[in-house]
Amino acid sequence: MGTTRTHVLCKRILFSVLILIIYLAGRSITLYGVSTSFIDSPGNVQSIVTTMLSGDRYQRTLMSLGIMPYINASLLVQIISSLKNINSRTKISKQKQDRWMLITAVIFSVFMSVIQSLNLTLREDAGPASVVRLLVILEMIAGAMITYFLCKTNEKHGIGASMPIILLNVITSLASNLTMYHFFRYPVLILTTAGIVVVTIFMENSIIKVPLQRVSIHNIHADQNYIAYKRNPVGIMPVMFASSFLVIIRYVILFLTYVIPSDHAFAGILQNLLMTELPGTTLYLIIIFCLSVVFSFIMLNPAESARQLQQNGDSIIGVYAGEKTKRYLVKIVLKWSMISGLLQAGCMSISLILSLNHDIPASLALIPSSGMILVSIICSLIQEIQTYYRYDAYRFSYL
Repeated sequence: MGTTRTHVLCKRILFSVLILIIYLAGRSITLYGVSTSFIDSPGNVQSIVTTMLSGDRYQRTLMSLGIMPYINASLLVQIISSLKNINSRTKISKQKQDRWMLITAVIFSVFMSVIQSLNLTLREDAGPASVVRLLVILEMIAGAMITYFLCKTNEKHGIGASMPIILLNVITSLASNLTMYHFFRYPVLILTTAGIVVVTIFMENSIIKVPLQRVSIHNIHADQNYIAYKRNPVGIMPVMFASSFLVIIRYVILFLTYVIPSDHAFAGILQNLLMTELPGTTLYLIIIFCLSVVFSFIMLNPAESARQLQQNGDSIIGVYAGEKTKRYLVKIVLKWSMISGLLQAGCMSISLILSLNHDIPASLALIPSSGMILVSIICSLIQEIQTYYRYDAYRFSYL
């Protein structure tokens, strides 16, 4: 009889490191024909959002679109799937869902690359402007597809799906801003960031236990059955997707300014959508709150949980099965998703208001959100690593 260790954790970590190396290599390849001498508002909050999502503040490398097409495609497919009834969802295979995601990501990539290419300054010696711009568009689409496949491959063979790439972008963005600006000169910002980090750690690692009465379990452990909900139901997804969502809105408005150049209203809307302006900041915070509630109901689906409990003959202690259980779970999800959304939007509002009042540099306004994303991703990665570590702890016997 022999025993063996699987070393799954080590293999997955090494694979994720390889994914990051490939991604970094792509980020070092400059788009053909794009001028690198023009620098556009390095302190702009919008450029910091772009850096968090793509790692390329000036949108001049192969990976300039970053993970935006991937996460937007993922969001759209999840929303569409959640709107279908249970019977329809069970008929959707993983391959079909992946195909929808790929098609959606391609559509996002094409749209975003065309709009972004119009903002780039091309070198005169690179060739005809129309040809160079087409090459730039194709390069950005190719980079987005490479990033998409890196995320999907890492989901299968590595750790954290797209999270390592997001983590890398956030860390490089933080390192750039902390070295460029004097973060420690702003005690209010330090306290805000520290408070957000503490709250995020607590919300990410604490759960609410809804006690269950299972008809199939009648032993001393029966009272240990429960439905577990995190106090931060969907983690940092609302903050991350709100940034991406705001960028997409800007892309749409920017597209309309090119299509209808005579209408100056779009230019005014575009200016107000910046997070250095009150309307843009307000919209960003509202999106965070709304996405927190919407994502919670999509991911946790309390109505479906109530249906499954009733189907299995189980029930929540002290609550009748069926409609009352559904209302009970909906109240819990609604309560904590709203608390989570208000906390995230409220914490974010402090630094953004300081930026609007010019009390801190604009480039430091998203330091708290960067810290929030960083801590949330690290907590998720640690939990996943612990799962694989426990799996590796087993020794498989062979006769």
